[in-house]
Amino acid sequence: MGLRQSALVDSEKPGVTEREAWLALNAADLPPRKSSELLERYGSPEAAISAGGPSLVTDGGLSPAEASRLAAAAACDYAPKLDKLSKIGARLLTVRDPDYPANLRQIHDPPVALFVRGTFLPDDRRCVAVVGTRRVTPYGRLVSETLARDLAARGVTVVSGLAVGADAAAHRGALSAGGRTIGVLACGIDVPYPRDTMELREQTVERGAVVSEVSMGTPARRHRFHSRNRLISGLAVAVVVTEAPERSGALITANIAAEQGREVFAVPGSINSEFSRGTHALLRDGAHIAASVEDILEIASLPETAMGEVPAKEQESGPKEALTADENTILGALSLQQRHVDEIIQDCRLSAPRASAGLLMLELKGLVRRLPGNMFMRVS
Repeated sequence: MGLRQSALVDSEKPGVTEREAWLALNAADLPPRKSSELLERYGSPEAAISAGGPSLVTDGGLSPAEASRLAAAAACDYAPKLDKLSKIGARLLTVRDPDYPANLRQIHDPPVALFVRGTFLPDDRRCVAVVGTRRVTPYGRLVSETLARDLAARGVTVVSGLAVGADAAAHRGALSAGGRTIGVLACGIDVPYPRDTMELREQTVERGAVVSEVSMGTPARRHRFHSRNRLISGLAVAVVVTEAPERSGALITANIAAEQGREVFAVPGSINSEFSRGTHALLRDGAHIAASVEDILEIASLPETAMGEVPAKEQESGPKEALTADENTILGALSLQQRHVDEIIQDCRLSAPRASAGLLMLELKGLVRRLPGNMFMRVS
């Protein structure tokens, strides 16, 4: 069957609903810009499908192969897929729906359709991406969780990639603050990948949204992660890279974010750590330093009036325990940057026994975290 005949058969297919036409346009796996241009030219996915292969090539800007893919996609039966969407509690959100994420709509190549579990809210405009390496160190995990928690506690939605490592820590941090978080997948929304974060995925659905631009059943493939990364940065007004080696997907996200006009932040780490070489390269190339949540909020222009309150569960915990003079001194010498105990002793001008006792008490009070190698950092 030739391209012209195939397209004519597709256009005569009875009972094709608007949602089925959107699914077909998505399943054709066209470059996002070409899908958007088809909608601009023909007005709707139904009209584009009905235009026929020759018109899609001469007038729609598609290659013959792309036109064939669209014709083949339009010939599929989408009723089972719509039923499955409903069964897994997901929906198809198109670029023309009013609750399509506003930040994502503004990028050069927004997806024309998204598969979504959970909800998007207007306040998700105040969204910051927190990303990092999968092979995260204890320092990177703690920084990712802490920054995400502090952002969420101020009413900022945290977006990440639901991968193991730094991404998972960021989602957990936002959830621990009772805040909102959005997870972006590189596979179909029904695909259980990665399995290690499936429980976290369900928690994210309850407190925000899990989203994918690819058809259900699509496995995660290397090229899908690059597309996924543009959605992570596109949903946000700023991207924070907490820890990354020289070759890391998080650095790709940062580069895409810069191209999209987003603010890019990086967390400094040890000069001896290979897992901080990527973040240090970002800082060298002009990224903003993220030493605290205040750095991010100020530069990203997230207004004070838009920030949320500290979660109720933190308020109910009562006043913090009073700190001794030594504990206050030690806490003042610490930040999200890990420091060795010998540096702390020297800066605080305390004896080793007094510094060790103070650090132990701060650990017990949940204000300081001990890391391998006698390294310490503030929890917030």
